Amino acid sequence: MRFFQLDVFADKAFRGNPLAVFPDATDLGTEQMQAIAREMNLSETTFVTSVHSDAYEVRIFTPTEELPFAGHPTLGTMWTLLHTGQLHASRVMQHSRAGTTWVTARGNEIWFERMGEASMDLAKTNVRANEQIAQALGLEPGDVGLEAYEMGHSGRLEAAHSDAGIEALFVPLRDLDALGRVQVTPRLLAGLTPMGAYCFTAVGAGRLRARGFFPGVGVPEDPATGAAAASLGVYLADRLGPTDVEIRQGVEMGRPSQIFVKAGIDRVEVGGRCELVFEGRLEVLP
Repeated sequence: MRFFQLDVFADKAFRGNPLAVFPDATDLGTEQMQAIAREMNLSETTFVTSVHSDAYEVRIFTPTEELPFAGHPTLGTMWTLLHTGQLHASRVMQHSRAGTTWVTARGNEIWFERMGEASMDLAKTNVRANEQIAQALGLEPGDVGLEAYEMGHSGRLEAAHSDAGIEALFVPLRDLDALGRVQVTPRLLAGLTPMGAYCFTAVGAGRLRARGFFPGVGVPEDPATGAAAASLGVYLADRLGPTDVEIRQGVEMGRPSQIFVKAGIDRVEVGGRCELVFEGRLEVLP
């Protein structure tokens, strides 16, 4: 069975987030998919189970479990199906366990669209929230929170949950130094969020740096997290209004990634480039 490995949210190969795509996986069962994803040992592996003229169905697995939706697998799967000629339309529907997601090819970039919802700041419902978050991230309470003027806005950003496909905890941090010092204690983080935390800080108007920690799904740190970037867009649009930002993630891992986010009141779009690294054949089925 053929597969493709590519780097997603990458401006060139060997950057971004690696992804394995099996574009002809109609006959595979759930246990086989999980075993193959464990063997590939990437943050996600996708299996395309059907392709139509304007849609496809996909299942997304980490090495330990199936996900209803994920961002870089969505972009990488669409890119692969265009590359193999299984798709020809530039705008199609992806069907996954999370429902329908529109995916669009624009020049060298692939974009997906999601709806989402952000919650109230945790500090408004829990007076010890910043202390608990800081402890889970190996930081000081004063590191948690970001003055919005760093992004060209007024006000202050505080930690909150947001969901545009997969819910996570979004933690604005004071500066790049704090972002670089994050060391997650999974047990403590699990007490705050079952999935994980997406930490970010501003590096100028329209530019963010981020790190994604998702021990809840077996990913200690992710070099590029499209679903979290979408949820961050929802969070920012809710607090700052329509948002157009570039996120750099994975720098601390040696896998610099470039993620583009455009978010409004009722919709968020996330885009980036994909670079093919190699293709191969799975010689034995589990």
